[in-house]
Amino acid sequence: MLPRKPFLRIRWIAVALLLLGVAFFHPSTLTATSLLAAQSRINLPGVLDVGVNEELAYLKKVLGREGVEPRISYAARTIHYIADAPDRPSLTKIDEKLLAEPFRDLQLSKLTSLPQPSELELHVKRSSRPEQADASALIFGCSTTYARFNDENITPVYEWARWLTDVNGKSNGAELVLSLYEASQENINQAAKRLSSMGISATVLASNPMLDMPGRYVSLVELLYNHRTRDSRNYFVLVDDDTFFPAMSNLIETLSHYDPEKPYYIGSFTERARWLLEQEVPYAFGGAGIIMTTPLVKQISRLPCLQKDENGTYVLDSDEGDRLLYNCIHEYTDTSVTYLPALHQEDQYGDGSGFYESGTRPLSLHHFKSWHTFIPGKAHIVADACGEDCFLQRFQFKDDFILSNAYSVAQYPKGIDFDPLQMEGTFDIGGEEEMAITLAYVFGGIRKTLTGTGKKKSWILVDSRREGPGKVKQIYLKRKDDKRWLGEDEEPPPTNSVFVLTWVP
Repeated sequence: MLPRKPFLRIRWIAVALLLLGVAFFHPSTLTATSLLAAQSRINLPGVLDVGVNEELAYLKKVLGREGVEPRISYAARTIHYIADAPDRPSLTKIDEKLLAEPFRDLQLSKLTSLPQPSELELHVKRSSRPEQADASALIFGCSTTYARFNDENITPVYEWARWLTDVNGKSNGAELVLSLYEASQENINQAAKRLSSMGISATVLASNPMLDMPGRYVSLVELLYNHRTRDSRNYFVLVDDDTFFPAMSNLIETLSHYDPEKPYYIGSFTERARWLLEQEVPYAFGGAGIIMTTPLVKQISRLPCLQKDENGTYVLDSDEGDRLLYNCIHEYTDTSVTYLPALHQEDQYGDGSGFYESGTRPLSLHHFKSWHTFIPGKAHIVADACGEDCFLQRFQFKDDFILSNAYSVAQYPKGIDFDPLQMEGTFDIGGEEEMAITLAYVFGGIRKTLTGTGKKKSWILVDSRREGPGKVKQIYLKRKDDKRWLGEDEEPPPTNSVFVLTWVP
């Protein structure tokens, strides 16, 4: 450990005198909560202290976790965002270079601080931050296993904390009804305690052990309708445990156009046209989120959706929960699906870059821990700075870099000679023609992937953190052995490469 510097000692003395003064003049206000709040405000070490030494320590910690050796190629920019843009387009062209100076070779183990980056101004549309969302009109239902909930590799709690709270440890007004399968009462209590500690308002209960997976899913509707807060809710939402809502304020505003006094069944389809045609019915896919209003939820809760025949097969015949729900709605009500394409099922396998680098403005995301890899819980932190709309927003720079905010920094060393408004076909869905046909009705024309051509180099987000009011730091990494960024016969670079962006107001 480095010895404390004199000014740090002085700062600690000043803090101690300040707290003693508060205790003397206002003893009733000096609680554990106020101490934590005071630490946050004055940036004590280990909380939000972002001095030059701590920035280096943070980078070392992240790269160590990622298995990256101390010798790296390094670049950084500070982005001063200005919320005065008239809109949020799919692609914003910037008449300036992203890379202000060449990458530097650094040996992190020999440094005491990082090179200070130059500043770049970006104009973004003013949009709500997560802390501003009032989601009290929404109640969510999720059915999963206790094993999945408790597995640190796939637990949804960190993502839930981004869209079910104000991201400051308090509920945003939404309620979660969590039905856990294969859970003891002790498990239920532990889950409830954990969610509460993160600021998530949740009702946790054990699933009916007599129900199978489709039955547990559909039974959520009755659980939501019977919830004690039903009368204060307008929209009842079924989700998978890997559904993520990155723009709660936008979602709430969008839903406000659907009269909650009328029956609505709102959702999205699979992106795979072939799958939809094979099903032969237009039903809402559960991973994207299925949203219903009170009149429909009331109807469903009284219907025989889970009735079985003498062979133990559902009369409405389905082995998938979302399809069984549709069958029940279709059979017994006059309500049809209302298609909301900004809800995304994300039924694409493999490399998800094409989607996340398309400038999309999604209302929901899905499958990011299984069919492809993304870290929305970390990526979404940038919304605490520049707002919900700048999440995944694209900026094209004059030096042939495209920033897909919170996903990647992509360089096109041979120039951008393609249409960036077309989605890149990075997915693993058969051949190029099959992929283009399968996804065309949702994504339009799909351009050929640049993987393995040497025409694209991409730094992928591996971590981000909030460093103060409106300030967020992001770390993007390009691994030296990632063959996606190498052309035929191209030798890999000698070091891993890091691009750090810091967003400041």
